Amino acid sequence: MQNDVRQELGTNFIEYAVAVNTDRAIPDAKSGLKPVAKRILWSAFEKGRSSSKPHVKAARIVGDVMGEYHPHGDSSIYGAMVRLSQPWVLRYPLIDWHGSNGNQSGDGPAAMRYTEARLSKLAEDGLLIGLKKKNVDFIPNYDETLEEPVTLPSIFPNLLCNPNTGIGVAMACNWLPHNLNEVAQAIYDYIDEKPVSLPGPDFPTGGIIINKNDLPSIIRTGHGSVKVRGRYKIEKNNLVFYELPYGETVEGILTEIGEICDKKEIEDITEIRDESNKKGIRIVIECKKGVNLDSIAMKLYNKTNLQTSISYNQVALVDKTPTELGLIDCIKIYIEHNSNCIVREAMFDIKKTTDRLHIIVGLIKALDIIDDIITMIKASESAAKAKETLITKWNFSEEQAKAILDMKLSRLAKLEKEELEQEKKELEALLLKLQEICKHPIVELRKRLEAIVKKYGDARRTELMQIDIKPEEKEIAEVVPVDVVVVTTESGLIKKIPVASFKTQRRGGKGIKSNDDIVMSAIKTNTVDYMMFFTNKGKMYRTVVDNIPDGTTTTKGVPINTLVQLEPNEKIIAVTSLHRQKLPQFAIFVTKGGMIKKSFLSEYLGAKRNAGIAALKLKEGDSVASVIFQDTEDMIIITKNGMNIRFGTKEIGAVGRNTMGVKAINLNENDEVLVALPVHKETDSVAVFSSDGMGKKVELKEFVTQTRGGKGTILYKGTLVGAAMVSDEDNILVNGNKSSICISTKDISVQSKAGMGVTIIKDNKIMSITKI
Repeated sequence: MQNDVRQELGTNFIEYAVAVNTDRAIPDAKSGLKPVAKRILWSAFEKGRSSSKPHVKAARIVGDVMGEYHPHGDSSIYGAMVRLSQPWVLRYPLIDWHGSNGNQSGDGPAAMRYTEARLSKLAEDGLLIGLKKKNVDFIPNYDETLEEPVTLPSIFPNLLCNPNTGIGVAMACNWLPHNLNEVAQAIYDYIDEKPVSLPGPDFPTGGIIINKNDLPSIIRTGHGSVKVRGRYKIEKNNLVFYELPYGETVEGILTEIGEICDKKEIEDITEIRDESNKKGIRIVIECKKGVNLDSIAMKLYNKTNLQTSISYNQVALVDKTPTELGLIDCIKIYIEHNSNCIVREAMFDIKKTTDRLHIIVGLIKALDIIDDIITMIKASESAAKAKETLITKWNFSEEQAKAILDMKLSRLAKLEKEELEQEKKELEALLLKLQEICKHPIVELRKRLEAIVKKYGDARRTELMQIDIKPEEKEIAEVVPVDVVVVTTESGLIKKIPVASFKTQRRGGKGIKSNDDIVMSAIKTNTVDYMMFFTNKGKMYRTVVDNIPDGTTTTKGVPINTLVQLEPNEKIIAVTSLHRQKLPQFAIFVTKGGMIKKSFLSEYLGAKRNAGIAALKLKEGDSVASVIFQDTEDMIIITKNGMNIRFGTKEIGAVGRNTMGVKAINLNENDEVLVALPVHKETDSVAVFSSDGMGKKVELKEFVTQTRGGKGTILYKGTLVGAAMVSDEDNILVNGNKSSICISTKDISVQSKAGMGVTIIKDNKIMSITKI
């Protein structure tokens, strides 16, 4: 008994699952319609609810569909019909609507007793044309009192152009909309045996797809995910979103923004307003004065569904079997189905034309012997006897004999015979044309598709872009790129200052007073780049530059240990930045003691924001002087006491992270490495600055390449505190013990290695410099 129950339940569930998947949830691959949508369109077509006639009550259409074809409840039918009419849901609506059918703000449609509907012109021209010629198979309806089409002829490629989603038993589907012009071009390319592709989805709500590079694979396979952003503009101090990601509502977005503001995740928003109307979406986000509005937008993308992912899952019924389809599969099905429909229509017309031609031939033949026929008819006992005589005596067919007997006397005129002859020629020509269509249906298919495209094709609404956001760079996704200078001090303070804040002055001035303590480094970088901190324990920490608090040229910074978790007694001894968009091959470390180590940069990119990683192994008493990210260029090392050496880095082998390296320069007593500079362009110069406020430029041709590990040559007689590789377009920020000054490198004179330089900043000792 128990086994019988299990078997019965299993059988019933399988039958239920099949019914759900094939009769409700999954669209047909030929028409791109679920059964309920197909039945709505067919019922409206059969009842004459055409686009050229007045709208009728939606409840009337729903009642017809439910009573005759789809006995599954009026609410589901009405919901499906509403969806077929919504221009923010369907890329190409198939129902023409009167009354409220909802909106993108999130409001639902009015009740069906208030609304009216009829077929759209596109539905008639693209999905229903030819049905009267039986160009598809028909089956009995649910109570076998009527017939309904198995599918619809679909010269309009509805499967690819309009969206569709459904959840069945153990499977689901999600078809995204595409542009009719682009879909048609893909079909033409397939017919012409050219490479076939689609640019990507084209949502009725517009928006921006930001993973354009993933689309070819997704389109080819029918499976994957696209990332979509809403579109905004800036009006004074307001962010105005006027396009939302597909499927999102204004109400949902407003709720999300309100929640993150309540949690103080974004503190620069003062007010949110919904100004949407019939003309379109308009979400106004009022922000505090002076904030970066693009930065706020990036944060909203990261924290709300103003940026979202939408999945492709192109499952459709192929011969009642759910199948995942790629682009080529869809096009093959489209061409095969519509070619078959066209042939069936042509065969229908051939039969009709042949029958008519047969009658015309009979009438023409009858006119040639009309006097004999009239005499025979007058002598006949009855019409039936006359018909029999026409068949037996003059070999007319039954259809011809009937047409002759039904012929009016006016047809006996000479002009009528000429008209019959002309009609015969036209019918014969039409017959040849129809026979040609049967032989080459794809030619006719292309003509029909071109007509649909010409009439209903429109411009793309969704923009396709590639915005790369690597997994380890998610924190950068909401950062707006801004050039800045990051200043760190000997006491462990740090701040970032916009480059625009630095105004160039003539060299030799007193500069601007600064409240900073002794500056350890000032580095030009960008808010989206990485800041890397190296410590006395050989570790490296990394953070995004945007995380560093803002400052000015006169304010103090914040402790570095608020950004990274330093160990007890661990101190930052070197700072550098890494441009994340231009990653070179190697990281090169040069220590104050004259050692150099080259490692592959990829070994350092896994550092988390707070937890550091081992960067290099230092000798006791040694520390890092420079960290350079480069490929195989030459390097110039400059020491505090004015020595320099230039050598090729390609001769240095790459080693692991936790190693010491090899000798770079043989230092004199009481000397140490000041800086290491990569040589990128031979047209650059080396600018050097002394502690007593002097500076000069030396051309690269004076730096002769030597063997690594030598003592080098004299560059400056005195104590140097900074050096940089510069061109005439660069500016130099000079930090003195009393003030700082920003000067153009054009104001620094070019001298030989023996020159003493010119005054850079007056009444100051130079503490550090940076190129900006």
